[in-house]
Amino acid sequence: MDLNRKLSSLQEISKAQLSKILSIVTATKYVVLEPSIIRPLERVCGVKWLKSNGVEKIFKLEPTCPSFENSSVFYMIFSNLAKFRQVVDQIHSQISQDNPPKNKYHIIVVPRYLNYFQDELEELGLYSVIKLHSFQWFPLHLDTGILSLELPNIYKSLFLQLDYTFLPLLSRALWNLFFVIGKPRFIVALGEYSNKILSQVDILIEDKGDCDKLDSDIGGIVLIDRNFDYPSALLTPGTYAALLNEVYGVTCGICEYKEESVDEKKEDRLHPVIKKQPVNFMLDSNQDLVYADIKNRYFTEVTSVLSTLTKQLKTEKVQSKEMALDEIKSYVQNKLQATKSRKKCITNHLLAAETIINVLGSRYETQQEVESDIIKNTNKSTNFSYAEEGLCVEDDACVTLRLFCLLCVTQKLSESEVKSFWRKFVHQFGFSCSFAHRYLINAGFIPEPIVASSSLNLQSKIRLPKFISNEFYSNANRFKQIPPNPEKINLKFPTCASYVFGGIYIPLITQIASMILNATPIDEIKSKLGGLGLMTIRNDMGFPLQRRSLLIFMVGGVTYAEIAACNLLETLTGAKIVILSDKIINGNNLMKEILS
Repeated sequence: MDLNRKLSSLQEISKAQLSKILSIVTATKYVVLEPSIIRPLERVCGVKWLKSNGVEKIFKLEPTCPSFENSSVFYMIFSNLAKFRQVVDQIHSQISQDNPPKNKYHIIVVPRYLNYFQDELEELGLYSVIKLHSFQWFPLHLDTGILSLELPNIYKSLFLQLDYTFLPLLSRALWNLFFVIGKPRFIVALGEYSNKILSQVDILIEDKGDCDKLDSDIGGIVLIDRNFDYPSALLTPGTYAALLNEVYGVTCGICEYKEESVDEKKEDRLHPVIKKQPVNFMLDSNQDLVYADIKNRYFTEVTSVLSTLTKQLKTEKVQSKEMALDEIKSYVQNKLQATKSRKKCITNHLLAAETIINVLGSRYETQQEVESDIIKNTNKSTNFSYAEEGLCVEDDACVTLRLFCLLCVTQKLSESEVKSFWRKFVHQFGFSCSFAHRYLINAGFIPEPIVASSSLNLQSKIRLPKFISNEFYSNANRFKQIPPNPEKINLKFPTCASYVFGGIYIPLITQIASMILNATPIDEIKSKLGGLGLMTIRNDMGFPLQRRSLLIFMVGGVTYAEIAACNLLETLTGAKIVILSDKIINGNNLMKEILS
């Protein structure tokens, strides 16, 4: 079985785990789903499968619940205390304290329930009434070479709140995956959380066993923390899939927007709320050949490809009118359904492309020019002024905060500039955002404010950002991430991964993968990676790679732009790269976590 088929079959293991939980109740049962869990659950199993496992009805979790009569009910929620309390309150309101039912109420918590969930049940006297179950699905195979755990709030938990609660779940996910694809002999871990994950995998192997596969389907693995390359998430991308995620927001590989679900209108200043076209399609190359062709193209090429495909459809329609009877019969039997499907795909992508132009067109070119200057370390005062102007003209707080964070990572703002921007930001978007200042410090965007102290060792008490200006450019130059002549990058037929950002920047994971796949001397790899920060390299006679394939695990979310850059590297080197992360994100997602 080839690697892609193995990754596609991961859902079968998840089904078996879920079936074991549901089989606790042999009679028919109801299932109540938290709305945000529906999409990823569809990647694990469908309604038909649930019905075959004794589920009679499926409900969406709402403030008021229907009557479940005498049937058992399984709630399924993410590991969130507020949602858990909502479910417990619903159950509490339905039971009789004198004669509570047994084996009727179950709560399945994804990826696992926390200890204080049990404490809550004990305090309410429901410990014997409500049964808790943990369910951690295997990585979801969203598209060729893309695996996602689709777990919310991992970035916020680890990088903003400095909370390690969910870190063991990432370790277990990797350990589980090794049983399917084997454990590679060459492993690189970059960053605090990546190294902790690697250590926890070692503990799991020691306590619960290692996979019995002698040869891995993957030549090597790279674990890397999100904060090692913030620019790849903060820069405005140029590829089609990445822009879809920017404009529409993609959930679990599905781009869906309904016309009736109008966004809440904010107070308009200079930019009116732009209407989005309704779309509904999966970002899956195997099911949508049109998407497979355009997903990694630079957006200026996407519209011309869609235009060509539309002309082909029109030509086919004209030709069908001139067919003889036998030809019409053959056309209907063999080609009509495929033509209808292709027409639907093209229509969806045309509507999406039109929306991308309408939403981003007004500021896209100006934004790219400013970002180019930022990456090239020029016009710092102009760039900062542009960010401050955005506070007055942009309705979305994420847009201006994102540019501010990019400036902090690269061109290092002074303490007075940080204070000036933040004061204006809070005045513009409300003092409810003021707590986000602490998250910016924890994430490493800005330094801890210096407070007068009698301590001689003041420096040890100051939290410095992960990347200050000099360090960022030093690392970027070491890994050749900034092309000297962006205008010479071919965006139509790219040969440089920087095309995903219009030729101004190459994602770090692409450059690291390139070094490993091209068998750069191991001492040179260690020397370059050592300058980034905490690093571990394990080489059990696995380098140069015995298989030209690599698994990249990005802790804290990965972007479609980074995936596109790795796809280009695959094409150029003939290698295989699989991307794994807790979620597919964009820069606005990170900003929302900071402001939430």
